Amino acid sequence: MAESAESRKYDLVVLGATGYTGKLTAQSVAKNFPGDLKWAIAGRSKTKLQELAAELRGIRPEGSHPDIEIADLEQADQVDAVVRQTKVCISIVTYWRVGDVVVEACIKHKTDYVDAAGEPSHLQGWIEKYHEKAESQGTALIHASSLYSGPQDLLSWAAARELKRAFGADTKEVILTNTKQDPNPSGGTFEGMMRGVSNKQDSKEPEAPPNPWIVSPIQGSAVHPQATGLLIREDSDLGLLSEYAMARLQNQAIVYRTWGLLQATNQGPGPNFQYNEYDSISSKVEGFFKMLEVKIVTTLLSNILTLRLLKLFMPAPGSGPDVRKTATHPIEMKALAIADGNDAQRATASFSFPSGSYHTTALFLSQAAASLLYSKSLQGGIKGGCLTPAILGEDFVQRLRAAGAVIEVSSKQK
Repeated sequence: MAESAESRKYDLVVLGATGYTGKLTAQSVAKNFPGDLKWAIAGRSKTKLQELAAELRGIRPEGSHPDIEIADLEQADQVDAVVRQTKVCISIVTYWRVGDVVVEACIKHKTDYVDAAGEPSHLQGWIEKYHEKAESQGTALIHASSLYSGPQDLLSWAAARELKRAFGADTKEVILTNTKQDPNPSGGTFEGMMRGVSNKQDSKEPEAPPNPWIVSPIQGSAVHPQATGLLIREDSDLGLLSEYAMARLQNQAIVYRTWGLLQATNQGPGPNFQYNEYDSISSKVEGFFKMLEVKIVTTLLSNILTLRLLKLFMPAPGSGPDVRKTATHPIEMKALAIADGNDAQRATASFSFPSGSYHTTALFLSQAAASLLYSKSLQGGIKGGCLTPAILGEDFVQRLRAAGAVIEVSSKQK
């Protein structure tokens, strides 16, 4: 039987805290959470955890300092022993290897949960196995709370909500454009890329075309990207856009899960909702070269031999690009919601954060956990299940702002 939340030793546990993203997430917790937080950092290496704990004490000497919990993430009983002690768990593990162990422990002990897992086919399996049980007992499992697909999901929700507030209109389409990005991968990200390519090459089945509704509880209408020629689109508000956005298919799937979950409530953006994502470009010439760049990179990264060669020059799992350098690479994006039936009615939601991709992921993981811990104000009256960042709603937006993100929302009639 699960202990009541009030009797648990910890408010929060960061599981997998000594990896590259784990350290940044623990630092974000130490910097931004209230000083009376009861929390722990957990992982396999006692030495690494002690080193991290000492570093965290230096970030905020007057705040609460984390305990250390030793747990081999491949041992279900050890993970279980940690998870049962906390109200909220941030899971920053190798999801395809040990992710299920953590999710199952959280469901068993009714521990709310946040991760950065956004790969649609992987989430599809988790939804099939865990959603109904988590939903029935009110356990919130927030997935994909990272650079991909946290801001995209939250901005889409915020823009559609603003359109409804300003004009009473459903949303026909959200166009999201990435204006500033940080492409530096960590060792764990690169390891995941290698696994994905290896699985495709080992599979005997022909690769199916991407299904944007793969994790949505309901099927939407046909997707219409609206781009032409070199997959370039022009919008009067957003300018020139290239369809070659790095994670657009993953982000689209997560946004459509939010849409599907909210359409079952009175807070959905509308039955004809579409999501399309692009990168901002300055000219059609830039769009042409971006197309060539993406095609070359995609070809190279689809070959396991090329990836093995690149691995020699990439960070090892658990490490990543220089933290000080990536902290100077801002992340910026904007979502534009267009009314269903009136293209002149528009709303925008923009996001910017001064640090790089992994700092942004750490921000989203930590503040999603804060939202669950201190508010748990889920949209549409939802109580639990396999959920998305946008289901945390306005409370999440306000917490991200307080932690340094700039999120702006507006509307206009053209």
